[in-house]
Amino acid sequence: MPGMSRIQMLMSKAGAVAHLLAVELSAASAGDRMATVQELSERYQVGKGTVQAALALLEEAGAVEIRARGKLGTFIAAIDHGLIWEFAGGRSISIAMPLPYSRRYEGLATGIHAAFQRAGVPLTLMFVRGSADRMRALREERANYAVMSRFAAASDPDLDIVRDFGPHSYVGAHGLVVAEGRAPDDPRLRVAVDPASVDQAELTAAVFPDLPPQRRVEVSYNQLNRYFADGLVDATVWNLDEIDAHISSPVTVHPVEGLEDDATTSAVIVARRDAEAVPTAVGAALGDNLVRTAADDVVAGRLIPTY
Repeated sequence: MPGMSRIQMLMSKAGAVAHLLAVELSAASAGDRMATVQELSERYQVGKGTVQAALALLEEAGAVEIRARGKLGTFIAAIDHGLIWEFAGGRSISIAMPLPYSRRYEGLATGIHAAFQRAGVPLTLMFVRGSADRMRALREERANYAVMSRFAAASDPDLDIVRDFGPHSYVGAHGLVVAEGRAPDDPRLRVAVDPASVDQAELTAAVFPDLPPQRRVEVSYNQLNRYFADGLVDATVWNLDEIDAHISSPVTVHPVEGLEDDATTSAVIVARRDAEAVPTAVGAALGDNLVRTAADDVVAGRLIPTY
């Protein structure tokens, strides 16, 4: 029995060290040099035999393949980030997403879900209205990452862009929407502004730079149709992907000349600047071309949204 107890203790210690190693390896890639057994022994304050047993556990599970290169040291020959993620604790990654009320947003959710599934990383999608509230979710550490436009991301210096999905991945374009029969330069226009959306609020301010407070009407996207129908607003700057779905009243759409660029139409995934380094498995999922491919297929009607 004493011998069995020692074996169990060793396995318990080896398992604990395997977990610590997996956490460390979460940010590693094939070809990276590993710390020596001696260095790991000192770092984790365990014997070298325990470190070797922990490495053996990871290798036998197929999570990592380690190769010695003599005086050059020990290197990672291969790594399965899905298995490493499990050994590291398998925590779910949370991403704050726009509400899926447009095909592009459904496409992004579908692509991100598929890429994380392929990478073997558990994922939780949080649907949060407005880029300002998604930024707040990051600051309050309720989400690990958030999706927004590159334009919105640039407004917060405490955010880092982890992945940029390119032009027209977030919206197709914005336009100046005016109630039928009203002129876009009419100084009496009552203008709808959504303060929860950095893009919408900033673009509206650019189109109507001298808008007096009495003509500024705060409206969320789901109120827009009623406000136009009831004559409470006369104009707004809005995502053209959503106009047909959210405004049934007769309106005229005008281009917003000179205001838009790729930043307003490109979707990006951001993280807090002071957050831990992006684990390699997460970086692989976010860097997977599957995200954009699946998103484009949803927009084109070739793929049913799944998230």
